[in-house]
Amino acid sequence: MEAAMAVAPLAAVRRASSAVLEPAVHGTFDEALTRHGTEIYRFALHLTRNRPDADDLYQETALKAYRAWDRLPCDANHRAWLYRIASNTFLSDKRKSSRLRSLDADIAVETIPAASRDDDGRLDAGALLREVEHFIEALPAKQRVALVQRKYLDLGYAEIAVSLGCSEEAARRSVHEALKKLRGRFGDRI
Repeated sequence: MEAAMAVAPLAAVRRASSAVLEPAVHGTFDEALTRHGTEIYRFALHLTRNRPDADDLYQETALKAYRAWDRLPCDANHRAWLYRIASNTFLSDKRKSSRLRSLDADIAVETIPAASRDDDGRLDAGALLREVEHFIEALPAKQRVALVQRKYLDLGYAEIAVSLGCSEEAARRSVHEALKKLRGRFGDRI
């Protein structure tokens, strides 16, 4: 199923790049995207929480990677490099959308409702999962990216640091702060 998720975006990048690239460079870029594309798409899906936005993020990541491919050192870690491009693109889009948004129009949408308590101690697991997902979506962008990379994709802190363009200590702190907020909000229910 994961391979099927990345087929459409990958095919579009191949079509767009095949007319411009020389065969040797195209093969190398194509191999890197083929090797890591599904994982990057899954990361985009975790960040955006919907397929159309994940497709856009993946496509933009692939195009930025293609444009910068000839400047990439031969010994570069392609996986970390693609994660960094995807992370930076996501964070940049979040910053841009927050600047464009009216504070008055969205203030009610951005507030997180108070935790509801189930008197009987029985809470529908689906409802809890949706509440956790909404809470994660409301986390600051860097904490959200770091949490998704660590807990959903099982990346190490060094790789997270590379993708966020920060120190390993800052990556650990971002994951820690996100988890602390999650535990503070859901600690008694998860």
